[in-house]
Amino acid sequence: MQQKFYVSHETKQMGPYTIDEIVSFVGNGTLSPLDYLYDEKMADWIVFLEYPALTEKIKSMKPKAPPKASEESPAESEISNEDLSHLNKMKNSKLPEELKQEWFVLKGENKFGPFTLPDVVKMLQQGVVFEYDFAWHKGMSAWERLAEISHFSRENLKKLKDSNLVEVSAVFFRRRYKRAKYGGTILVHDNKKVWKGQGVEISEGGAGVIMENAMVLPGEELYLHFKPGDGVPPFNAICEVVSKEYVSALSSQSMPIRYGLKFKTISAETQKLLKDMTKKVS
Repeated sequence: MQQKFYVSHETKQMGPYTIDEIVSFVGNGTLSPLDYLYDEKMADWIVFLEYPALTEKIKSMKPKAPPKASEESPAESEISNEDLSHLNKMKNSKLPEELKQEWFVLKGENKFGPFTLPDVVKMLQQGVVFEYDFAWHKGMSAWERLAEISHFSRENLKKLKDSNLVEVSAVFFRRRYKRAKYGGTILVHDNKKVWKGQGVEISEGGAGVIMENAMVLPGEELYLHFKPGDGVPPFNAICEVVSKEYVSALSSQSMPIRYGLKFKTISAETQKLLKDMTKKVS
């Protein structure tokens, strides 16, 4: 018997479904590649595109040819069925025209799309794409980093969030854990070298830190020692890097960069203390 999974689509729980059923639903537009399934072994919700059993099957649905950075958009025959279904829904919605624009994303050598602007924002929120990845839409002369495209500036994203449009309300999700300010110093190592860092904010699930190492990438596992500060006692944690601030010009490899970290291993006592502390945050 095939294993079945519960899925989360637009904040609604559905299922359980087998992997093949999920792939079929993605294919006909019932589910999105950006939806989640719950993995009982990991005890966490995993986005479809990052779940190994689904990744290759979903990738096989993407356009067979990459978009060209010109005024000509990809032919309709090059667009996957699930993307066409999703885009048609968005085009028929009451969204402003600029939010219906078809975007393509470039991660390394892999090109994905088309997506609407809210889709790309959602992928940024989920850590599927990052500020230093590239994007393009019809009318742009070349691929540009997301951090350098005005549509994805903090100011424009705030305007989008405050627009109260029903179609984009699900894009901006509330953080799973409340965060509190934390200014303690940090020692970081990756089994090869040690460097310093400074805390910015903290929660029971992770922390925002500034590290003196510009070479760290999302997905890396790090070992951190948090020194006492702002009511937080010293503690150790194994963390996964889940986000990285984009800087256009690096002056050195030790340039301070802001990162988002997720706790993978932390003592139950420390986690409870952080939970109790952040409960007081309004």
